[in-house]
Amino acid sequence: MQKFNIAYTCNIRHPGMEDERYGEFESPTTIAAVATALERIGADVEVIDVGKDIYHQLEKRKHQIDLVFNNAEGLEQKELREAIVPFFCEHLGIPYTGSSPKTFINKMDKATAKRIVAYEGVPTAKFQLMVPGDQLKDLAFPLMVKPYSEGTSIGISQKSKVHNEAELNAAIAAVYSQCEQAALVEEFLPGTEYTIGLIGNYVLPILEINFANIPGHPQLRDPHVKSIENPYISHLAWTDQARNFAKLAITAHEALEARDYNRMDFRVREGQLYFLEANVIPGIHPTDADLTNMCRHVGIAHQDMVALIVDKAVKRLALRYPERFHDKTQLLEDIADSTINKVAKAGFLTHQGRMYTLLGK
Repeated sequence: MQKFNIAYTCNIRHPGMEDERYGEFESPTTIAAVATALERIGADVEVIDVGKDIYHQLEKRKHQIDLVFNNAEGLEQKELREAIVPFFCEHLGIPYTGSSPKTFINKMDKATAKRIVAYEGVPTAKFQLMVPGDQLKDLAFPLMVKPYSEGTSIGISQKSKVHNEAELNAAIAAVYSQCEQAALVEEFLPGTEYTIGLIGNYVLPILEINFANIPGHPQLRDPHVKSIENPYISHLAWTDQARNFAKLAITAHEALEARDYNRMDFRVREGQLYFLEANVIPGIHPTDADLTNMCRHVGIAHQDMVALIVDKAVKRLALRYPERFHDKTQLLEDIADSTINKVAKAGFLTHQGRMYTLLGK
């Protein structure tokens, strides 16, 4: 078997990057774990810290790279930032894991993402984009205020839930000042939060975040809450309700045309599940990430999770780039097959002719 050359693109969190805007950057722990997982599938791995020179970094390697394992978030390009690496890979003819530039751009504009999934029948809270000085239209308090184009709870605190116009105006001003963008203002959904993950056509166990169980009884998943919540997160069994939740998640996933892996956040109001947002390049920390948590619950180790993501990407890309993968992926296939064969299956769901497998019990 020939060597499989993988470039792992990410944003490395260097010393001094403690500001919340670097919350999506990868720690040395994550980078080491992912690189080791990629080496385990038979790959030579080069880590590329994505910066302003990323096009040139990819261009000079375009004939050596068999696959880009992309986990880069970007920083300065606003709603375009997560699309930068996929766009350059498309331009240079380099295969890459994950979603297309179009999906990243649509997802990063949270208002657009909500409109897309709503068109396919996925409920989402009423919303309005606002900048300082705008007048509130027909939304009812309490409201949730957050940046319209950020991830990892950047720009969100417990003060993001507002109850009157004074609090609303202050929250919009804070988003505009700190994040230099409009605020997404939506009707607050008071129920339990759920996050639903997929790897290829596998639906992972749904995580339930019941804020009543978390110290201080917060109402939002801000960065602080995410740092302490893991002991209080539970996993849903595949009841009829959980299957219905998964159906909505699959619908949203396909509406956004996400690929290979994805994690979506939802909340309940009066028994109805509502879409919050998609994370089409979800965190993959070896212990703390939601996707890792979901996999661990069904016995999938972090290194096997990474292998499954790569395997799904390679199977999708093989017809387009046969020369990149010929005689290089047998070990990957063996690991992915062995991993999934050991996992309990709770049945299947079909959406528009495509079958999804529910992992777990």
